[in-house]
Amino acid sequence: MSLLIRIVLAAMLTVAALLPAAAQTSDQETRVATPTSFLEACADKIENRGRLRFCDTYFREKLGTEADALLYLRDRITRLRAGHEASSAEKYQSFLQAIYIVAFLTIASIVLIASDRRIGGTAKWAGLTSTAALLVMVLIVAMGWLGKYRAEYAAQVELGILRDRIETEAAQAIATKQQITPEIVRGWTRDFSDIGRRFAENYGAATIIPEVDRLGN
Repeated sequence: MSLLIRIVLAAMLTVAALLPAAAQTSDQETRVATPTSFLEACADKIENRGRLRFCDTYFREKLGTEADALLYLRDRITRLRAGHEASSAEKYQSFLQAIYIVAFLTIASIVLIASDRRIGGTAKWAGLTSTAALLVMVLIVAMGWLGKYRAEYAAQVELGILRDRIETEAAQAIATKQQITPEIVRGWTRDFSDIGRRFAENYGAATIIPEVDRLGN
């Protein structure tokens, strides 16, 4: 067998060995397609609570320009919900601190006034009255913090429900090859506005002491 024939045979064997591997790789690339459903595209939403940017690509690819209003609302809702979540935790801690102060002042005042034998008659009652007035004021502030916490928490829950509804309705529209109509967007926006209005009313009615820095959110 000549050298040329050996070279040709070796080349043919090499090509024959590489073809199955290439075919397998091509088949794998064909089967690993981009996610086509909402559950596939947003599979990380359970682990990643924000997950806004992760799902943006899916909605933009499926809806095109119709996704603009949807993505704006989801972005706004996500940011507001995060703010309400952080603020509700802060308000609850303030409420607990106020309760601790009330309990401490109550016990300390009773012990001090009752144990001081030099205070008697009208002076003792005046001291008890002043202490009681102070405790009532602190208690009012504490209830205000509790009311603010409830308003923040309620808004947080409602915004989460609305965001899930928007995602569900958008995914359903995509699955059934329908469009996100202006009527659907107006319904989302109306519900979003209602949540903000309820929060403003509940937050404003929670306490007589205004909180100016919260008004800008």
